[in-house]
Parts: sequence; C-alpha cells; structure tokens
Amino acid sequence: MNQPVRTDAQPVYTITQHHPAASIAVTQGTAPPAPSPPPGAGVELVVLPGGEQRWAYVPATRPAPYGGPRSQPVPAWAKTAALLMWSAAGSAAVAGWGLSLAGPWLEALAWALVAFAVAVSVVAYVVRGLFARARRAGGGNRAEATATATGRTVLGGKVTATATAVAHSE
Repeated sequence: MNQPVRTDAQPVYTITQHHPAASIAVTQGTAPPAPSPPPGAGVELVVLPGGEQRWAYVPATRPAPYGGPRSQPVPAWAKTAALLMWSAAGSAAVAGWGLSLAGPWLEALAWALVAFAVAVSVVAYVVRGLFARARRAGGGNRAEATATATGRTVLGGKVTATATAVAHSE
C-alpha cells in the first residue's frame, strides 16, 4: 500500500479496490478475516488508519469534460441573412413564374411595337416625299421682312433700330 506523504496532523485514509481472488500475504500473526461481499453499487473496500478494512460508499470518478473549442453564438447579421434568403428565393421564384405566364403576351407586344415603328417610318417617308415634290414644282421663292423700332434714352435722346431678314427657297 502506498501512503501519501503528509506533514500535517490530519488522519490519512487509503481507498483500495478489493479483489477477492487475490491472496493476502501476512508476515506476522494470523490472517485478517475475509471481508464480506460488497453490499451494493458504488461501494469499495476502505483501509482505515489502524489497518482495519471496511466497506464505504465512494463517489464514482467522472472523466474530465472535453476542453475543446466551444460553439460561438450565431451573429445577428447571419440570422438576418438566413431569414431574408427565404423571401428573396420566393420572390425570384414568383417573378420567374409570372414571366413564364406573361411570355407569350410580351412576345406579341414586342412584335406589335415593331410593326408600329415600321408603319410610322413608312408614313413619315411618304409625307416627306409629298412635300418635297411640292417644293420642287414651285421653283425658287424669296421673302424679305424689315422691322423698325424707335425709343428715347434716359437723357432724352432719340434711338432708332432697324432689322431686315431675307429668306431664299429653291
């Protein structure tokens, strides 16, 4: 038996495991009486300071808890992003479904806009051609306009302004 070394005056108790199959060697005197079988779970054979053996309840030793990395709390931005992903995915799915329903109508609308643009450009070319023919048939035109304005200055003087504009059409 190993006895721990102590310097204070406290009594020392040693707890040992009892193995009934092991033989007990006695160096002097008579052999101690064999202990009775253990009365229940959690009971071990204890050697008291006087050498006497008794059964005692001993708490079970538990293994040390794992000291590995602990889980960190989830940040608020990650929770918000996770919640918004569902609504964003749902919105995209609904938008895709709506476009699939509106696809044929949008195609027809695009063709109608193309036809309208072609019609407007054809009408514009026809109207331009009609007016160009009328201008060519009339020959050259000349127009002249003159405007005169008079007024008084702050010191009582008289001011006259004349403007003339000439336009030629061929």
